[in-house]
Amino acid sequence: MNNLNLILKLAKTAGYLKRIKRTGWVRKGIKDAESVADHVFRTAFLCMILTREMNINYKKLIDMTLIHDLGETATSDIRYEEGKKIIASEKAKNQIEEDVFKMFFSGVEDGKYYLGLWYEFRDQTSKEAKLLKQIEKIEMALQALEYENMGFPSDLLNEFFENADKYVKDRELRNLLLTLNRERKSRKNKT
Repeated sequence: MNNLNLILKLAKTAGYLKRIKRTGWVRKGIKDAESVADHVFRTAFLCMILTREMNINYKKLIDMTLIHDLGETATSDIRYEEGKKIIASEKAKNQIEEDVFKMFFSGVEDGKYYLGLWYEFRDQTSKEAKLLKQIEKIEMALQALEYENMGFPSDLLNEFFENADKYVKDRELRNLLLTLNRERKSRKNKT
């Protein structure tokens, strides 16, 4: 078992994600935007229910989902498209996050395993990493739909659906995204 003081410190640091609001929503003027932790939770939930029957390393996917955004405890939630404006470059952002992961998991049992998962996700080198990226995009589109249902204008949120459409390629996941888009269209037609 790991040092209990270290575990407590890690849990406190991870808890910071509960206070970091997702930048895309804040930028659109959504007052009570979801936090990074909210996003990670529902992404993990979707991974759990969508991939159970897939030919993947299920534990690895769930572990990857739970840790993939921990670097944002240092960089905050920076949209990929805006990264160069906020931090010198995507490379610099990756370096900061890598340093955070190395520090975060040094001294932790299986620390190298978790760091390896983050590298896989960052570099998109495994089936699990590619699925996680797609499921993250579905979660984002689902959140956008929920904001529309709360009364935020559709044209304000179109880019989130377009972004999800660009990334989601797996057939089953694509069908889920299409179902979500049909619900969106149906709701728009009723108003």
